[in-house]
Amino acid sequence: MKTLGAKSSLLLALLLASSVSAAAASGPTASPTSLTFAYVAGSGAVVKPQTVTITLPTSMSTQTIVVTGVNSKEGWLAVSPLSGLSPLVLTVTANPTTLDPGSHPGTITVDTKTGSGNAVSVAVSFVITGAAPTLQVTCSRAWTSPLTIALDSYVTGSSPPNGFSLFVASSGDAIPFSVAAANATVKGSTGTSKTPVWLRISQGIAPTLTTSGVALSGSFIQIDVTVDPTALATLDPISSPFSGTVTITPAKSNSSSTSTPVVVTVTLQVAPGPPGLLSADGTTRSISIFPSHLPAVLTGTTAPDIAVVTIVGDNFFLPGITSVAINPDGGSSTPISLTPPNLVWISRTILQITIASKYLSVPGLWDVTVQNGTQAVSTLLYIDDPTGPFITSVVSAASFLSSMPDPNNLPDYPHISPREIISIFGRNLGPALAPVQPEIISGTSSQAYPSDDQPVLVEFLVGPDGSQTSYHAPLIMYSPTQINCVVPYEVDGSILPVTIKVTYNTFSTAEFPVTATSSHPGIFTSGGAGLGQAAVLNFDSTTGSYTVNSSAAPAARSSAICLFVTGMGDLQQVNASPVKDGLIATAPIKLVAMNPPQNPTGPSTVIVSIDGQPAVVTYAGASPGAVAGLVQINAIVPLAAKANNTVPITVSIGTGAASQPGVWLAVK
Repeated sequence: MKTLGAKSSLLLALLLASSVSAAAASGPTASPTSLTFAYVAGSGAVVKPQTVTITLPTSMSTQTIVVTGVNSKEGWLAVSPLSGLSPLVLTVTANPTTLDPGSHPGTITVDTKTGSGNAVSVAVSFVITGAAPTLQVTCSRAWTSPLTIALDSYVTGSSPPNGFSLFVASSGDAIPFSVAAANATVKGSTGTSKTPVWLRISQGIAPTLTTSGVALSGSFIQIDVTVDPTALATLDPISSPFSGTVTITPAKSNSSSTSTPVVVTVTLQVAPGPPGLLSADGTTRSISIFPSHLPAVLTGTTAPDIAVVTIVGDNFFLPGITSVAINPDGGSSTPISLTPPNLVWISRTILQITIASKYLSVPGLWDVTVQNGTQAVSTLLYIDDPTGPFITSVVSAASFLSSMPDPNNLPDYPHISPREIISIFGRNLGPALAPVQPEIISGTSSQAYPSDDQPVLVEFLVGPDGSQTSYHAPLIMYSPTQINCVVPYEVDGSILPVTIKVTYNTFSTAEFPVTATSSHPGIFTSGGAGLGQAAVLNFDSTTGSYTVNSSAAPAARSSAICLFVTGMGDLQQVNASPVKDGLIATAPIKLVAMNPPQNPTGPSTVIVSIDGQPAVVTYAGASPGAVAGLVQINAIVPLAAKANNTVPITVSIGTGAASQPGVWLAVK
């Protein structure tokens, strides 16, 4: 019995436990058991309803389900319907009106109408976040709406207009952003433009087209907006006004941040400035023309139908802005306006005009006027008597260059230096081609090229008008179109201005302006026109013989060579008077640069560069048997020079300009 009693007690306990579990399950269930609503304050978005399905066990399926409680502190929670049979779908709504940002809790309680004793609760959470942060952009200047900045008007050739600064902040959370400058598009535009982007942006570094940053609340990022002067110089007033944009685009880093960019439009009016190049002191503008002299076409003579004149200046804009006129009477009659095809626009800095020969029948002085509206600049065009002498150019007889190229492309007079051998080109400069023979200097056994008692006289006029000093140049050769002569040593640039005048058969040219410098080096070549193979002799120290440098006879590295140049400045005889102009040297006479004690304030170094390597110079001065001005330089070919038939070589003195490029010698 005891055993049976124990088994009966265990069975009873199991039955009771089963009864309790069944009772616990006898009530409604919810799916899902919790809900979460989300809303961004101020967005105006509609909060979508959500549903919960309430289900009863099969044994209770005929009972009525009722919502016994809808609880939310602010009353934002609502449920429909409030009763029904299983399965019952409840529609749950959340109303954010008047609610503050934050997490708002609520519950929904559901049971049977008769009360199952096991009601179910559904937790509801309503999360309201603050408004999405946006970029806040302010400006250092006043702007209109939409965001538009009007820059100060720009006159071509003047300083760029002042820029401005943008200040970027966030209304809330941090917002990464990018900034880009571009040209504004116009209606029908593809978004591309031939006009370069003229706006630049920066954050304290070199201006560029793009940058980036992170906007914060309570702080700001400064974006400086400027106008690029290089791009500005390409803007044509004909296409004015110009519009550009600075676009600040936020990066959408999360669901609560905005991606709407802020676009700032920048407008610029461009007006034409006065034509011509601005003077160094910034006070005046001028134009230059080439040629500045044209021969008159006299009655009974023939000439090309047209003469082309190139005008160099600035602020040239066609059509409709820049006009050109010529006045054959030098201002005493109505100017003749030129139009295409007699007026051709090449670029903002170059114009070309063509002049028919019918206008060139009378020698005289013309005005050439370039005009932008009421702004005009004039220069003179000389129509010369074709029967008289006339100078067209002055160049080094070695390099055939008038001067070294100017990096600013500004017009400049030809350069000359003391004792430089120069070539004067023109027309009617002298009789038929004839070399000039050196003459014995009176009272000595020395010879010199003469400057007087010749059919041709070349004068260097030094000083201002009314107090000029004339120095006659020793002549080497003359012809109707060319004169080779030596610049007198007195013409050293210490007194300005300097002009050249040629007289032939009692008729003189107009004074031709030049710039006197301490040096204007040029290397004599055998390639013609101052280019190619340099005039170099190789020296063989073993045999003491010389050979002409060429590809067939290259100079050995570390060997001596003799180089022939001109334009190296003055010569100095130690403890003696200055060397006579045009002297034929009978013995070595060193350059002033090789004798610093005699010229302590002058240059002190003769520099020969071979293949970019400095060469040791052992002598620089007059070449015995040649005119004082033909300079011989003895140098050692650097060991580091490469072996080649076209190894570049240049010569300079002190800190002055180097000789012409494009000259070489052969090295083995």
